[in-house]
Amino acid sequence: MEDIVNNKIDRESLKPGDHIYAYRLLHTYSHHGIYIGGDRVIHYNRTREANKWNRAKPCSKCELDRNHLRGVVKSCVDCFLQGHNLRRFQYGVNVVRYLASWHGTCTTGRPDPPEVAIRRASDYFNKKDGHGFGDYDLFENNCEAFAVFCKTEKAVSSQAWAAVLLLKAGVKIGRDRLLHDVKVHHGQEKHDKLKQMIDSALTDISSLRELIANLQKDQAADSGEEVMGSPVHEI
Repeated sequence: MEDIVNNKIDRESLKPGDHIYAYRLLHTYSHHGIYIGGDRVIHYNRTREANKWNRAKPCSKCELDRNHLRGVVKSCVDCFLQGHNLRRFQYGVNVVRYLASWHGTCTTGRPDPPEVAIRRASDYFNKKDGHGFGDYDLFENNCEAFAVFCKTEKAVSSQAWAAVLLLKAGVKIGRDRLLHDVKVHHGQEKHDKLKQMIDSALTDISSLRELIANLQKDQAADSGEEVMGSPVHEI
């Protein structure tokens, strides 16, 4: 049975090649994967950061070791869901449905046949260390991008894109207030440097992610302190 509003499905409705997902942390984000049949899901996880499941034992059903959860992995459905509801990502939706849906739940794009999605997911899983899909990146190369790529051969994450838009909107809202304050208290030169940094961040994702860190470095430089153990410098 499927809930067409929330995309919730029961396990009996699962079909090999389905792009499935489950919410985490009170619906703040969702984890995505490709169901390949036989109670197994191939999904993409972080490749760089240390795992925090220090005391977790390997799953008795699929032998997934959460202490070494890296890159493209294969697990049972239970390990994928982690106690959350099972949902099916929707493909080929119309514009009205897309606009009315939460990000990371559907796309207007058309999927390739299920067997193609399974083959793509399996090919990446079989690559050395499961890192064939590259380094995990929250904004550009995440689990949703992996699942959508397996289904369409186009890597895109609407939830990541939505996060970027919200971050940019937040920067824009505070931009004028911040620039005015800096100009009053620190002068025109500091104002111009900060304005250049913000304007660059609004058009470049990598700069946007570094913006806060650079602002902290600049603030610490004014007081002669060090940030994260390294000497700081002016912007």
